[in-house]
Amino acid sequence: MTGPRHAMIRSTAPVFRILTVCTGNICRSPQAELLLRQRLPSAFPGWDPAVIEVTSAGTMALDGHRMEPLAVAEAGRLGLHGADGHRARRLQPALVERADLVLAVAREHRSAAVASAPTAHRRAFTLVEFACLAERVAAGHRGAQVRPLGEDGIPAFLSRVVAACADRSMIDHAQRADLDIEDPYRRSAAVYRRSADAVARQVDRLVVALASLARAHAA
Repeated sequence: MTGPRHAMIRSTAPVFRILTVCTGNICRSPQAELLLRQRLPSAFPGWDPAVIEVTSAGTMALDGHRMEPLAVAEAGRLGLHGADGHRARRLQPALVERADLVLAVAREHRSAAVASAPTAHRRAFTLVEFACLAERVAAGHRGAQVRPLGEDGIPAFLSRVVAACADRSMIDHAQRADLDIEDPYRRSAAVYRRSADAVARQVDRLVVALASLARAHAA
């Protein structure tokens, strides 16, 4: 399936909901939210990005708090818009239950999300973990396959990717020790930059893998 063919298709499927999670919802998870909103559409040429909804929350967030100034500055450096308008919200079970994909910035946040809504176990990952798993699936690791983007739309396609990534055995034990993104809160400007770059790097890995899966065998 070529690019123009993609442009002729319009999904009538429901919205696919992604929830990013960190501690305070004032640094890492809103950066991930904004990055996903900006960059995910590039994986699906010709598609309406309105079929993907990305939001964020924090396990210990104080509702209504603004992003940390250094985190806002890093978002601007990454070319993101909307950081000034972000307001933190506390993670609630209903948010996790409603999400089709939960992307936590560290294992502790994934654990908290699953503890609040145990049925989310197979659709909750750290961002690093999910990017790695999506790459493995795109490479056909251990025979993994996902039917590419088609007439059933982006939400159905992304649901297939999430189901394929539920096989966490595709990541070996050594790699599992490096699934978290550093928390910059109340640390130096250099740490804020390092953390923001790590979030951006993982989002970019994920977008590339999704783009590959979306067009697989679609010529």
